Amino acid sequence: MKSQGTARDLPEAPGLYRLWMDLPTDTRMRVGALGEIVLPAGRYAYTGSARRGLRARIQRHLRGDGPLRWHIDYLLRHATVIHVETYPDAEQAECALNAALLAWPETAIAVRRFGASDCRCPGHLIRTPRWMPAPLYAPARLPSGEPICVRLLRPDDAERLGRYFLGLSDRTKARYGPHPFDQATADAICASLDPRDMLRIVATTGGGDDETIIAYLLIKVGVRESDGKRYAALGIPLDPKECGALAPSVADAWQNRGVASAVMPVLITMARSVGIRRLVLWDGVIADNHLAQGFYRKWGFVKVGEFDTSVLNFDMIAEISA
Repeated sequence: MKSQGTARDLPEAPGLYRLWMDLPTDTRMRVGALGEIVLPAGRYAYTGSARRGLRARIQRHLRGDGPLRWHIDYLLRHATVIHVETYPDAEQAECALNAALLAWPETAIAVRRFGASDCRCPGHLIRTPRWMPAPLYAPARLPSGEPICVRLLRPDDAERLGRYFLGLSDRTKARYGPHPFDQATADAICASLDPRDMLRIVATTGGGDDETIIAYLLIKVGVRESDGKRYAALGIPLDPKECGALAPSVADAWQNRGVASAVMPVLITMARSVGIRRLVLWDGVIADNHLAQGFYRKWGFVKVGEFDTSVLNFDMIAEISA
C-alpha cells in the first residue's frame, strides 16, 4: 500500500474517519470471512471508527504493515490512500456518516458487509465517481489558532450563503464578480450544485445552527471560454481535462486573518483529486490588487499576461500536479 496521505496533525482523540483511496487496477483479493472479492479499478471511500484514538488507528492504516485484522487491511495492500478525513469526538454515528456519503449520486456499496461486521449497514466501503472531490470536509486552523471547517457547499447552505453574500462590502464585490450577491442567487446555487462542473468550497466557523460561512471559493472545472482565448493568444493552450479556474472570496470581517491561506491546502487537494493539474485565475486579478497578487505568488501562481477590461488585469497560472 502506497500512501499520499499524511500522519501529521492527526488528532489523538477517539472519533470517526474516512479513507479516500485509489485502486489502480482491477484487483482480486481474499478478505477474511468475506472470502474472495474482485474490485474494479477506481476510487473508494471507507468509513471507520477509532474508539482508542484516531492518530494510532490512521497511522497504522497509512503504514500498511500491520497484521490483517480488519477488512480494510486487505484492501490497503493494493490501494493508495489519497486523503484522510477525521471527525474527532464526533457526535454522529459511524453508520450515519457512511450513509451521508451514499446519498451522493453515482455512489454505491462496493462489497456487501465490507467493514460492517458489527452493524446493520450494507457495507462501509463505497465506490465513488472520479468527479467527486476528496475530501468532502477538512478541519483547518487560522494563525490565531481558531478552528474552521473547509468543505463543499451543500443544498442546505442556501440561507448561510445568502447571509454571506449580503454581508459583503461593495469593495469586495467589485473584486469578485462571477455572479450576483443576493439571496435569490444563493437559493439557485444551492438548488443546482454539480461538482462535475463547479467545485463550490466554503470555510465556516461554529456548528449546527450557528455555523457561519466566512469564505466562498469557486473552481470551475475545465476552461472558461474567455480565459481560454486569452491564454491561447499568449501561446499557453489550456487542456480542459486538466485545468480549473479559481475565484476566491473572504468575508470582510475575516480578511487579513489567514483564512485563504488555511483553505488553500484543502482546495488544492480537492482540485487534484478530480484531475485538475493547472489553476488559472477566473478573469485574472486586478493589477492594483497587490495584496492578492502576493498571496497567489505564495501558492505558486506566476504572471503570464495582461489584459484590459475597465481596468488593467493580470493573468496568473499555477501548476498543482506535484
